[in-house]
Amino acid sequence: MYASGVLIQQPWASQHKAHFAGGFGTGDAYSHGLGLLGVEAIEIVANSMPLQRAWAQEYRKELLQLQDSGQQLLSILEAQIRWFKPTVLYVQDINWLPAGFLQHVKPLVDIVVGQNACPLAANLDFSPYDLLLTSLPHYVGKFRAMGVNAAYFPIGFDERLLERHGRDGSRLHALTFVGGLGGFHNNGTQVLEAIALKLPLQVWGYGGQQLPVGSTLKHRWQGEAWAEDMYGVLANSQITINRHIDIAESYANNMRLYEATGMGACLLTDAKLNLPCLFEPDYEVVTYTSPEEAISKLKQLVLNPQLAADIAARGQARTLKHHIYTRRMEELLALLQRHHCQTTVSLTKLPSFQTLLVACRAEHADRIPGPLRQALLREHLNHRMTLVSDAPFQIPALQKMHRWCGSTLALDAVQVRSCLDVMDPDQILIVDDQPTGLVPSDWLTQLKQQAEDRQILCTYVRPIA
Repeated sequence: MYASGVLIQQPWASQHKAHFAGGFGTGDAYSHGLGLLGVEAIEIVANSMPLQRAWAQEYRKELLQLQDSGQQLLSILEAQIRWFKPTVLYVQDINWLPAGFLQHVKPLVDIVVGQNACPLAANLDFSPYDLLLTSLPHYVGKFRAMGVNAAYFPIGFDERLLERHGRDGSRLHALTFVGGLGGFHNNGTQVLEAIALKLPLQVWGYGGQQLPVGSTLKHRWQGEAWAEDMYGVLANSQITINRHIDIAESYANNMRLYEATGMGACLLTDAKLNLPCLFEPDYEVVTYTSPEEAISKLKQLVLNPQLAADIAARGQARTLKHHIYTRRMEELLALLQRHHCQTTVSLTKLPSFQTLLVACRAEHADRIPGPLRQALLREHLNHRMTLVSDAPFQIPALQKMHRWCGSTLALDAVQVRSCLDVMDPDQILIVDDQPTGLVPSDWLTQLKQQAEDRQILCTYVRPIA
């Protein structure tokens, strides 16, 4: 942005606007979505030296005399916190901002909230945070074990990006990947290498320079693509591939799920335990569990572009209905209200839901009572309902249900705990005959025991004959 030397001559407000104009990261989706709810918010890019110095030049010139660049950035950030007087200080890079600084400014705000879904730096001090939010289900328990309040909060899509990337129906690229190569993405990069050997995959992303000389991906690498360039690639892709960072383990969470579907590309993504809570597998997105399955499904999609287009349309519709940031900000405010009742944010516009978790073994998948099945298939005004089951998601009786499913992964105590952390249910309905003897290692037994530990009401619902 600053390479031409023009932007740095502009006032702070112009430079600030330029930082978000291209849609880098989440852009200004948070402040925009909160603004629509009547909440004043602003994003501060605390590690952008030119931008922060421009603010100090206009409002606190004496801070520019500080010689240490790190101290200068923190001093400017502190001045901005004092200037804007926020109720909530929301930190989107907990690895960057020192705990000592947060402790220093904590008396200036009501609550300090952090957000994380990336590898954690060593020896982080979480004590300044009142709440940590994460899109990784298993990180909720990880943070709580470290003694900090934590909750699940998924990423989303900024629908305004579609206004800047209008499509006439044509898409120039048959098959693409945009994202990190190697490093923390080592497992996913190996899958991409296998795909590139069999299909004409085009690749954009960081880390391409470090790929081995003999890498097929290196020969297909088109350079890096960020912000507008990245969205342009996705908008021109018929099919695009997603793979999660290694630390995601068994869970779907990343931004590419929403960026790709939001831009209308047909998404092939790695199968994950919680993916059916976000998208219907092989209906709104296509899933794979191995390089061989990925290649097989991609060949079908490439040979049948109408099938790919139909899946892409359904995936985009799901994202624009459920996964946009304007909706996420409603969820954020509800989380703040739930975890910190002293917040002054008004939630009068937001609906009140009761969250119900329906548990069902695979052998009872066809025996869920009719009214309960219908409730799982449709959105309810007052209830959020999710099915947890060890049944494969391909079972017709469970199609299009909001699910936390076993897929090819066996449900166990750890995954049950992540499910409860994410859903945070008010009540659990167990579709089963009331058992007389419980097997301790059984996932349903684990669910009931963990629910009792959390004081969540469990009710048995008899399966239909």
